Amino acid sequence: MLRYLCRGLDEVFLPVVLHQTEAGGKRIRPAFTLASCEAAGGREEDALVPAAMIELIHNYSLIMDDIIDKGMIRRGLPTVRAKYSEVMALLAGMFYREVLDEIAEDCPQPTKMRTLLIDTIKETIEGERLDILFEQAGRNEEYIVQNRFANVPLNLYLNMIGKKTAHLIQAACVAGGISANAKDSVVETLSKFGWSAGMAFQVIDDFLDVFGEKTGKEKGKDILEHKLGNAAIILSLEELSQEDKVRLMTVLRKERVTDTDAQQAFRLIAKTQTRARTQKLAFDFLKECKEALSELSESSGRTKLEALADFVVSRVY
Repeated sequence: MLRYLCRGLDEVFLPVVLHQTEAGGKRIRPAFTLASCEAAGGREEDALVPAAMIELIHNYSLIMDDIIDKGMIRRGLPTVRAKYSEVMALLAGMFYREVLDEIAEDCPQPTKMRTLLIDTIKETIEGERLDILFEQAGRNEEYIVQNRFANVPLNLYLNMIGKKTAHLIQAACVAGGISANAKDSVVETLSKFGWSAGMAFQVIDDFLDVFGEKTGKEKGKDILEHKLGNAAIILSLEELSQEDKVRLMTVLRKERVTDTDAQQAFRLIAKTQTRARTQKLAFDFLKECKEALSELSESSGRTKLEALADFVVSRVY
């Protein structure tokens, strides 16, 4: 990743561009690519460049997401925009996008990889657009106000996270299959696995936002950002009394949500069975992805994919 990011980069701009990648992270998406390549009968080294592409798509989306949400903390560190300014963060994101095209050209089967890259970014953008329209306040631009969702049922939420999160993890697994020059049937199996693993990943992310303690992010960030697109919030609204539902929605619709407001939201959510129900939703997706893997021959690569899927739902950060 660093080799591609540093190519053609002015020395003064270097720390801005590298900040997001050097901040670390779980690197779980490239791990899915490497394990998928192995599970499809390929060599890990054939998937290294595609794995770098997948992780840089993720880092690119985080830079842009923090600009959109005015995020201050990411991975326990200041975001690119917080440390270097919004303008520099935007330029860094633009640089990442050009680097991604360069990487795709160096991947095995570059035409397929570039198509995968473009489709993934398009889906991520649409998922982000929906996520913004699920917000209940905080943005007053005419388009957003006119198209904002007043109600988000579970199926609509699942559609959004499928685009915003699951599609990239699905692409990570597909990239591994392409790297291994696998049969279409094997790539399709990896695609199904990656989709369900990605859905589980986002549901647990939502769970940790409300119930987690050591995530490297602000606790209750979704509540502070007026987000209705969170599994724990949506499931709690299904259970709360009408009076408590109004109270929770009132918090989300305040122009500025304070820490005190967030604490009130936590107390309301705690009245429900949401903790257990959100975890069950994630484990249902885990079951789906493991069932998809049963179509592959047993191998160390398949074992690694199973372990990664287990980590997705058991993680605490």
